Amino acid sequence: MDQTYATAIVGLVIGYYVIKIATKPKFGVPPRISWKARLGNLLLSPLAYFQISPVFKPLSLKSLKKAATKMTKGLTDFGDTWYETPYTQTMEMVNTSTYSPIGKAAANDFFLRRLIARLRLIDHLKSPSISPCLQKPVTKPLFVVGLPRTGTTFLHRLLSLDPSARSPRTYELFDPVPRYPDPIKDKKSRVKFVQSAIDKLLLCVPHFSGIHEVGADLPEECMMSLGCDIPMLFATFHVLISPPYLSFDWESGQAYKNYKKVLQLLQHQEKSYDKRWTLKCPVHLGLLPFLSEGFPDATVVWTHREPKQAIGSLCSFVRATQDMHEGSGYIDLEKVGADVNNFGNLWIKRADDFLKSPESKGHKRGNVMYTELIKNPVGTVKKLYGDLGYEFTPEYEKLLKEYVEENNREREALKKSGAKKLHSYELKDFNLDEEKVAEGLAWYKEKYFK
Repeated sequence: MDQTYATAIVGLVIGYYVIKIATKPKFGVPPRISWKARLGNLLLSPLAYFQISPVFKPLSLKSLKKAATKMTKGLTDFGDTWYETPYTQTMEMVNTSTYSPIGKAAANDFFLRRLIARLRLIDHLKSPSISPCLQKPVTKPLFVVGLPRTGTTFLHRLLSLDPSARSPRTYELFDPVPRYPDPIKDKKSRVKFVQSAIDKLLLCVPHFSGIHEVGADLPEECMMSLGCDIPMLFATFHVLISPPYLSFDWESGQAYKNYKKVLQLLQHQEKSYDKRWTLKCPVHLGLLPFLSEGFPDATVVWTHREPKQAIGSLCSFVRATQDMHEGSGYIDLEKVGADVNNFGNLWIKRADDFLKSPESKGHKRGNVMYTELIKNPVGTVKKLYGDLGYEFTPEYEKLLKEYVEENNREREALKKSGAKKLHSYELKDFNLDEEKVAEGLAWYKEKYFK
């Protein structure tokens, strides 16, 4: 029996690689994953093929809700049902994509954890001692928006240093409800859990740290929490910007109203209502009308980068997310290029349309150029504060200078380690023509690059 089983496994593996080679796209490249991830995918492939474990079965909202209920010891109230359409559509797209065994397990975990967080939040907010926090305003929050790879993370980190501001940490957004009464023990436990998940991700794709800095106790983007409604994060981003573009039509106002509740809860936990929220997510750029529904007095700061560079860098980022999740097949770089270019053009147009509409009049706004931000971070932030009417204190300036110095040292260390080398890219790698990319966004560059 053992010999028969081993022979069958070897046959499956050989057959898999024969098919893989025969179906290689013209611009197909192997995923960049560690040898440990390759070994893991190989060992898990029989389990995934025969769907022996629940994590390898096709994603199903019904079954995942059942699992989430079990893991929360019987919680069943998922709140409003708006999220069901985005979740169902995204799951169907993942089910029909070429996810690796590790990728399938990661996608399953992503949806399950977001459903658990949703259950726990809704249950927590019902408590008589907690529910009054929903009456406290989230006053004039600042949102950093812009295409991914345009400096949104760097600017967000800089703005988060202001003692008068507050930014949510990854572990808070991942699961905003405390698990222990002791706040010190609670934070330690939640940070440890999230950092463990991040470490596993980087174990599979070590080069990702050279593309996007992640950490359990670092300021993080809103989509970590918005994922309870809009399931667009590392595990799903590349499929959601691909045809049939179902995610582009989601009317996401309810998601932002729900996100506001998370921020209200975090305010309550720190007993801090006077600090300005400083928030960030590139995806906000194309969803500004819906952001406005949840935060009608928000300040919007848009980061801008030379379109050819921004599109190229975003292609490299999307390829990295596919490395993580489709690590047993080929990554079709031509498809990545087409999807990213279409997404970038549409998201920029959507943002511009909103910001020139009457609905945007209640929003204070600012613009930051990527080249200026990189060349002179402190001066760029100081100018932005002047444009927005914020107080730029000596204490904040000192913190900014210290952070920039340390950040420069860390980036040099990354370069020496070789991690940054894997974030080299050219548009031609993705079968994109520089002139056509520039032509498509010429109007945008003429309007905003002055």
